Amino acid sequence: MSARIRALFAVLAGIALLGAGLLGGAAPASAADPVPSWWIITGTLSPGSTNGSGTIPYHVTLGATVTYTDPRCVPISVSYHPNGVVNTTIGASTYASPPLSQWPTTTVSDTATTCHDSAGNPITGVTGARTRTYGDWTLDYSCQLSGLAVAATLSDPDAGLTDATGLVRLGDPTYLYGPAIVPDYQGALPASCQPYPAPTLALSTLPDPYGAPAGATVTLTGTGYVPGSAATITFDTTPSNTVPVGSPTVRADGTFAADITIPANAYQGHHRVTVNSPGSLTRTVILNVTAELSSSPTSGGFGSTLAVTGRGFQAGEPISVDLEAETSAYGLVLGEVTARADGTFTYTTDVLPRDLPIGPARLHAIGRYSQAAVPFTVLPPNDGQAMDTKAAAWGLGASTGPVSIAADGWESRTYQRGAVFYGLYRGTKSLIASRGAIRSEWLAVTPESGGIRFPESGVLGYPTTDEVSGLKDGGVYQLYEGGAIVWSPATGAHTSTGAIRARYAQLGYENGVLGYPTSDEAGGLKDGGIYQLYQGGAIVWSATGAHASLGGIRTEWGRLGYENGTMGYPTGEETGGLWSGGVYQMYQGGAIVWSPATGAHESTGAIRTRYSQLGYETGIMGYPTSDEIGGLKGGGVYQMYQGGAIVWSPATGAHASSGPIRTRYGQLGFENGRLGYPTSNIYSVPNGTAQNFQSGKITYANGSITVS
Repeated sequence: MSARIRALFAVLAGIALLGAGLLGGAAPASAADPVPSWWIITGTLSPGSTNGSGTIPYHVTLGATVTYTDPRCVPISVSYHPNGVVNTTIGASTYASPPLSQWPTTTVSDTATTCHDSAGNPITGVTGARTRTYGDWTLDYSCQLSGLAVAATLSDPDAGLTDATGLVRLGDPTYLYGPAIVPDYQGALPASCQPYPAPTLALSTLPDPYGAPAGATVTLTGTGYVPGSAATITFDTTPSNTVPVGSPTVRADGTFAADITIPANAYQGHHRVTVNSPGSLTRTVILNVTAELSSSPTSGGFGSTLAVTGRGFQAGEPISVDLEAETSAYGLVLGEVTARADGTFTYTTDVLPRDLPIGPARLHAIGRYSQAAVPFTVLPPNDGQAMDTKAAAWGLGASTGPVSIAADGWESRTYQRGAVFYGLYRGTKSLIASRGAIRSEWLAVTPESGGIRFPESGVLGYPTTDEVSGLKDGGVYQLYEGGAIVWSPATGAHTSTGAIRARYAQLGYENGVLGYPTSDEAGGLKDGGIYQLYQGGAIVWSATGAHASLGGIRTEWGRLGYENGTMGYPTGEETGGLWSGGVYQMYQGGAIVWSPATGAHESTGAIRTRYSQLGYETGIMGYPTSDEIGGLKGGGVYQMYQGGAIVWSPATGAHASSGPIRTRYGQLGFENGRLGYPTSNIYSVPNGTAQNFQSGKITYANGSITVS
């Protein structure tokens, strides 16, 4: 390229012709030369008013001139292929434009402020008159099939160009330089455009007259297509997602047939199946995708495990799985499930309810957008034979009635010497025998709400195991939903439930200190308390929890009025390990302290507080040898200990009284004598001890007692 032309390009760039979308250089010598983007001829495809018609408006920059008043500036005068012709090809048709110089033109003038000298050096601050010329021409076409490719080239014999590519760009209004094709339309070409036929599509082999489910195979047939061409078939799984499902070759007679599989993630509703084939109209047929439901098994009754599987539902939609009898108005919601991302779901129920009407029914899956149903047959339970076998194994004798079904689905059958139950507990369905003294106790149980018709409605519920033997001294137990019944030859059968049973377990059941229960739980105690008696004592429950009550401490607690006395309910278990084998138990009102030498005695209030300050049983007082004794002068109270006494009065509080000082205090009449109540504990003085009283003091020093 010459230095002059390079200078012209630079000048045009300097005066911002490019920014304005104008020409900036002379015509290239050939299509192989670099082509500035502003030289490109552009065309936009737009549909016409009838099928197969449309327009392509072309636009080009034809030339530009710039003249300057400054003699240093090189003037510019360029033009673009004035004799060039745009050739447009649509299918088998080619359309030639007039030469570019004959296109209608538009001229725009303005001022340039930069230029280049003859050496190509830029000069600023100059004034130039700039004129740009644009050309526009519109191609009108008709009788063209949608989808046909559209191409355009430039020919200019003067420049040695023949159908040069890359100099003309085509597009549509929404994507200017995208793939150029005849816009889509529906319907036949006008009669004047024949012999092009209008293709047809049809769906067949549908499994249901209303449509087909996801994953099903259907047959698509077409007529009127170009022989030997490929018929590309797509399926719209969603409004924004299209997937290919087939590409058969059109036969010699213009027909095709293709088995297509509906995508697995297509949800219930209308979907478009589209065929694109070169030389033919694009055609679409609507396929109704139906949701599909299946169950395994297809029939069953109480106790059956049922799996319901669906597909063709919208991803994420909530689905209610229902069972509806066909012979009645009975309907039951089995449960709810959410469709997976691929539109499928699986719902499993561990056991069907008892009260299903026997006979034909339908399972329904009802979603927010989709629904489906499948037949299901409800069968009657047939567990009698298995129950009879169980009864024979446990020696229950002959049956005395039919199999009965409770509202919660448990089956039962009575026999001469007991009953057999069949039901689901914690995911396992079991046959369980009920007999003898344990069964009699179970039948006698009364729930907290009052009388009952069936024992299984009580606090114990259904048995969950058979009887278990091999316990200490020939004992037997049977577990229930709410606890157990425990039997031994010595104590009979008694319930064992709740917090009291939990404490019984912690203490070793029948092998522990309590042995076997000798009564059922007994309520009606103060503040809602409950107790149960055992061979070795009792367990008492209240707001303070469940605690054992044993031996001498329990005897003392009973003497003091149990929970109604000053001690209230126990708040802890017996605690051993004290000095000389002692044991104590805490209560709401204090403690009961026991030792082998002194027995069990209460320890409460201010006297217990003083006792603790003196070191409890390891202090000078040792263990209590009596309960508190009241009725003293002025409302006083005292309690005897191995090492003396603790004396309390409203006026003086609680103080220890022991040793020689207590002996002299007794000789003087205790609180009824001239000294009154002690007002201090015994304290040290030189060579001895002393204690203050309301009206004096007793001092023991050097082996002598002095009262002052």
